[in-house]
Amino acid sequence: MKELKAELLNLRKKSNGDPEVIESIEGGNALFPFNVENRLLTYYLAIGEITYERYTELDVEYCERNKYLDLFDMAPRTYGQTWGERHIRSLFPQFVKATRKNLLKEYPDFDGEFDLWLEGIRVEVKACRANRIKPAGSLASRAYLHSEAKAAGFKYHYQQLKPSCCDVFIWIGTCRDELIYWVLTSKELPETGKLVPQHRNENTGIAGAEVFEGQVFMTEEELSPFLVSEKDILKTVRQKGRNKLFPDNAV
Repeated sequence: MKELKAELLNLRKKSNGDPEVIESIEGGNALFPFNVENRLLTYYLAIGEITYERYTELDVEYCERNKYLDLFDMAPRTYGQTWGERHIRSLFPQFVKATRKNLLKEYPDFDGEFDLWLEGIRVEVKACRANRIKPAGSLASRAYLHSEAKAAGFKYHYQQLKPSCCDVFIWIGTCRDELIYWVLTSKELPETGKLVPQHRNENTGIAGAEVFEGQVFMTEEELSPFLVSEKDILKTVRQKGRNKLFPDNAV
């Protein structure tokens, strides 16, 4: 929004718009979709200060900068536990949602410990939104562009990580203009040296077994060895998963 507001400020300084009209727009009631910014652009369009082509350019630019902004408005549980898994399955239907019914034959002991199944590979999906801690305000109002997150050295926080319960992790970083993906095995995770306990009790019990549960805070630079493009997620999970399951056959 700050880019659009800067454009509007520049228009106000350079245009021949009526200051009283502009002030009435800025101080008036604004309800979606007739927000202040849209009404100001409409006014400048009406008085000929901008062309319809420029109005359209501003619209396209804003949408590109904020195409994932709606993800910052999601409730934490919906975003963290539901969206990421569904997103990966929408990209690659080869991933099977891990449920007792779906894995009855392939993995009869399934007890909810991972999210997706791919040809014998157990996959856990985690997602984290990149945003400023301050100032106060909604999460969406503090959302980072990808370039801003990198410049700030933002640390992505992935939690409830249980390496013994899956073979491969898919981690998603969400910025308001871009999604970033990292793929790593449950063996590579502790090798980063960043995995720390999440609870005072370092062991979380499931199905009668002691399972370590931890979390990481990592910058993009620290995550760079695991970076993959969106189109290569499936291929990378297959490769890393098979290498972990069958290390003697690893290339």
